Amino acid sequence: MPSSTRTPALALLLPSFLVAACATTMKPPVATSGPALSRAGVQVALLRQGCAQAQESDEYGWDLVEESVEIEVRNGAAQPATVHRDRFRLLAPDGSALATSTWGAAQALTVPEGATQTFALRFMTRGGLDCAKPMRLDPDGGITLRETTVAFQPVSFVPTRGL
Repeated sequence: MPSSTRTPALALLLPSFLVAACATTMKPPVATSGPALSRAGVQVALLRQGCAQAQESDEYGWDLVEESVEIEVRNGAAQPATVHRDRFRLLAPDGSALATSTWGAAQALTVPEGATQTFALRFMTRGGLDCAKPMRLDPDGGITLRETTVAFQPVSFVPTRGL
């Protein structure tokens, strides 16, 4: 295969490898609104996060951004809570709501009554996110008690850039 054919493919893959390599280090966010607590006694907290941004000189404003978050769910309800990780959304400064790109997120987790569980989610996009700007994690719809959705306010945070 001629090198001119391989170069565009490598140019597309290189930012992905750089973002993946940078986003593995998670740290507490610079600032956070604190845990979100539901009326049912279930609490969602953002413990750690990592943000990596690959700036592309030829496409200003279309950076590849990966945000990884570690979330803790404390179940203070009198029944098991079901966590639907695929329903969590990352709200970007531009108003977009990103779905997780976490492998296996469609499989629900169960947090027994009185227990605590942590899990990680990964979000990735081009444009919309910026590691230097505030973000919000929206768990609303992501946790149920039996068949009832537990309501939460989004957890606001300022990411720590993981470079």
